[in-house]
Amino acid sequence: LGLLACGGGSGGGGGDSGSSTAAPGTVSFAVSDAPVDGLSEVVITIDGMELRREDGDECDDDPVTGDCVFINDFTEDGEDVDTITVNLLDLQDGDNQIIVEGLELEAGEYDQLRLSIIDEDINFSWVKETEDADVLKELKVPSDELKLGGFTVERSGVQVFVIEFDLRKAMTYNPGAKDRYILKPTGVRVVEVEAAASIFGNVDSALFTGNDTLPCVDKDDDTEGNVIYLYQGHDLNTANLVDNFDSTVDVDAPANAIAPYTSQKVDAVDGNYGIYYLPAGDYTLAFSCEAIDDDPDYWDGIVIPSPATEIVELSLGEGEEKTCDLPLVEGACAPVVP
Repeated sequence: LGLLACGGGSGGGGGDSGSSTAAPGTVSFAVSDAPVDGLSEVVITIDGMELRREDGDECDDDPVTGDCVFINDFTEDGEDVDTITVNLLDLQDGDNQIIVEGLELEAGEYDQLRLSIIDEDINFSWVKETEDADVLKELKVPSDELKLGGFTVERSGVQVFVIEFDLRKAMTYNPGAKDRYILKPTGVRVVEVEAAASIFGNVDSALFTGNDTLPCVDKDDDTEGNVIYLYQGHDLNTANLVDNFDSTVDVDAPANAIAPYTSQKVDAVDGNYGIYYLPAGDYTLAFSCEAIDDDPDYWDGIVIPSPATEIVELSLGEGEEKTCDLPLVEGACAPVVP
């Protein structure tokens, strides 16, 4: 792979001999995506990755610092390529695509992954809407890169990390003069595949309009606007559970608002949903039948849960899968039976 593993001195030596002599780990990176409303294609072309070691300085292409690893070649069909183009909407329901394979990295903590994307050029990155399939919309990535979270490389280990795109949070439509979409790092996470947990299930169609909460009973299409919201933690004040919003954009959102960790649209045909590549931990899952107008930038006042009974606490261990069908049976999500 065409990369520069930054280190000071010959043999990758630096000030910390213990760190520099640690047995390397072998890692691969993949991308995956969760469904988003109204779009048929979200295509990105990646031309670089930067991995910053924990507590390192900013990655500035300076090999003397020893703080960063720069990746300039990618893996496509087993071959090395300078750039790689991916349609994120092809990678749903837990599917992923390897973009960097078999990379040796010094073991230890990496606190930032930067993904460089060729944007503002529809020859490389674009969005296509379902109702206007012949038009490619421009995609803009602020600063031309996504600054994401970190990960841990194990000594002598073999690991796969997925860059999971939650487009319901990460992408917004900007209908101004350029009529384009904006892709931000909000909602994009880096998760080790082996340790990742998942939740999936089915929502009975009776819940789509079977309550007295407006506007659910007056929806033009019962199958639209049905969304599973997932929050981190237990014992949350349900009155403070809100829809997706970006606190850096919407400064008027309630101060006590609890934003979802992620959300997932319920399939309009069969009522199924799936949330993949989750870190282990405690979660609160809630359903809303009126989330058709959930703007990822702004608090929209969507009632969650709706119906009020459709909320549950659950805990996920590393690699664990659970199924949560709604309405809830016996008040809890049942573990998946192998």
